[in-house]
Order: sequence, then C-alpha cells, then structure tokens
Amino acid sequence: MTRGEDRRVRRTRRALQSALFEIVVTQSYETITVANICAAADVGRSAFYQHFQGKDDLLRSGFAQLEADLGASGAGQKAGFVADFLDHALQHRLLYRAMMRSQAAPIVSAATRRILGAKALESLPPVSPSGIPRELRATLLVDMLLSLTRWWLERETPQPVCEIEAMFREMAAGSLGAPPHRSASQG
Repeated sequence: MTRGEDRRVRRTRRALQSALFEIVVTQSYETITVANICAAADVGRSAFYQHFQGKDDLLRSGFAQLEADLGASGAGQKAGFVADFLDHALQHRLLYRAMMRSQAAPIVSAATRRILGAKALESLPPVSPSGIPRELRATLLVDMLLSLTRWWLERETPQPVCEIEAMFREMAAGSLGAPPHRSASQG
C-alpha cells in the first residue's frame, strides 16, 4: 500500500465513522443501514465493505479515538483517565446518550469497559489494605464511573466535569476505602 492509498484508507474510514456518529444522534441505531452511512459519508457500499463487516464493526472501530483521548493528556498515569473520560463524554454527550439508549448499548458498554478497565488497573496499587483483588477494584471503579456518567449525561444541564470527578472520588473513597490517585487537575 502506498502512502497515498494509506491516506485514502484513513480518510474513508474517518468519513464512515463520522457519518455513523452524525446519523445516530438523529436516528435510532436500529434503523440505520449501511446504505444510510455510505450516503452520508459519500462512500460506495463496496468501499464500506472493504473496511468493515457491518455497522457494528464500524461502531467498534470508533473506540480507538476514545482510547487515544484517554492517553493523550499524559494524565493517563494514576487516575487522570477519570477526568479525561468525563471530558470526552461531555464533548460527545449527544452521541453517548443516543448510543446508550439503542441496541448498540452492549457494544458501547463492552468497548468502554475494556478501555476504562485497563486504565483503572494501571491506576490502582497492586494490593489494597483489605485484600480486595486489584481486578475487582478496577471493575467496581469502572462500573461506578459509567453509572455516574450515565446519570450525569441524562440531565438537561450537566454539572462541570470537576464536580462530577469530585463526586466520583467521594464515591470511590466510600466504596473502596481510599480514592484512586488524584489527577493533575486536582493538584
């Protein structure tokens, strides 16, 4: 593959992802077809299928951006991923809300849990004072973060990220006995 082809591949993939995300905000995921996505992206069906097996595969591929966003700030060490995730969720609030209300919710949930779970594991010390396994602590943190995020995004006027992050830290401290490490934004 030449450099020009590589650019075209990236451009086509981005156009298809953007089209799906734009459509899902106004139309239920269940009713979106590959033809709808291709029309919105101005890409042929054969080109779509050269890159993706179907719309679920296209949806899964979009989580690479979330993964990149959670590592981009350099706050990925310790629990900086919490603020990064909340920033990302707020920026894409309409998309998150639409996806979590659709048949795509299991795909969204699984991909988000995988990404956040890895970040949570990185942020936690290997041993807890009470002996709770690290993997269980990470799972609990992710579940708590996703529940809080969903509650937050369903509100008409979401509070600022710093308030939600503080709520999360308080809940984490209460549930696990100690909060995850503070992010750089908290000093």
